Amino acid sequence: MKFCFVIPRCGEKIVGGAETLVLQLAKHLKEDRNHSVQIVSSCAIDARTWENTLPAGHDSALGVPVLRFPLDARDTDTWVPLQIAVASGQSLSLEDEFKWMGSFGTSAKLTEWLVANQENYDAIFFAPYLFGLTFWGSLAVRTKAWLIPCLHDESYAYTKTVEAMFRIVGRALFNATAERDLAHTLYGAISGGEVGMGFETPAVSKTVSPVSGQYAVVLGRKETGKNAQLAIDYFIESKAKGLISEDLKLVIAGGGDFKDLYRDAALARGDIIDLLRVSEEEKLALLRDAVALVQPSVNESFSIVLMESWLQGTPALVHGRCAVTRDHVVRSKGGMYFLNSDEFGGALSLLCDDTELRAKLGCNGQRYVRERYSWSAVLDRFESIVCPEPEHRVVTVQSN
Repeated sequence: MKFCFVIPRCGEKIVGGAETLVLQLAKHLKEDRNHSVQIVSSCAIDARTWENTLPAGHDSALGVPVLRFPLDARDTDTWVPLQIAVASGQSLSLEDEFKWMGSFGTSAKLTEWLVANQENYDAIFFAPYLFGLTFWGSLAVRTKAWLIPCLHDESYAYTKTVEAMFRIVGRALFNATAERDLAHTLYGAISGGEVGMGFETPAVSKTVSPVSGQYAVVLGRKETGKNAQLAIDYFIESKAKGLISEDLKLVIAGGGDFKDLYRDAALARGDIIDLLRVSEEEKLALLRDAVALVQPSVNESFSIVLMESWLQGTPALVHGRCAVTRDHVVRSKGGMYFLNSDEFGGALSLLCDDTELRAKLGCNGQRYVRERYSWSAVLDRFESIVCPEPEHRVVTVQSN
């Protein structure tokens, strides 16, 4: 079959959950199942400035063809106040919502290309949900459109425009059961189902971890939207209460700037470490030797780093208010979840002291990823949902 994927940014070095998921899914559909795939994206690299940095036209990433179009000029005077209002949960008029959705992350040329070429594809997938490219593009080719929404329980998801998009398109591939349940609660019955992202078991890393001693690690973009500052606060509070050892460190690693967490004074303590850049090998070593991965985000539709941690045999400590990561932890029996600093500190203390429990939880998580999120399992789920004819599906039988 012929598939087109529309994503705001695309590139082998671009960091982002939706970007990684779509590129990897397209790559494996092409290589493992012989489907024809095309990615359509913008010329932007930076998720802050959204400047048209790359040239328009044909490109490729991981062997997948990419066609780039320039983003339209941003109308920040219109978008910024409306964005602030929506983010704070204010209700806008429908007219203002359309202005909000139309003044950022749009590309008239890309949408025109989709309309002109839609008949060349069996399905056109848009990810993630909160972009002008997704909104205007999916409505323009709605008979072919599918959403890969990467949906979070956040104020944007409750807007009238987003609800209309889900209801009009009516089809979606979800990354997790909890994400699907949220969409059904907000928008009613949505066709499709859960697919997720696949993983290959990495080779055992011989790289030495960049941090010595006992530590927990927060790995991801350094921004308040990912809640890394909460992990810092809970870590400091737990130490002040004597819940965790004075020797335990908290490592913050990933893209972005620590200053964006507004916790600069925390670095002077000596037990909170900011890693600016880590290679892929160093990342795996960092996860492998950690007491736990701390995933404090409440806005997750899947959590790639959670799966990467489990593949290294490391348990996870996730926020109890994130339905997706909590569900992963409960299903896998691969970690714990917390709702306050006492639970955070108590869980970390237990994981530090009980090596047998730590190993068991890590093993459970590893088994969960290998069974549920192997590429063969993910592609089987994709084809069972999207490919209606048996001749378009390759069902993999896994031996026990």
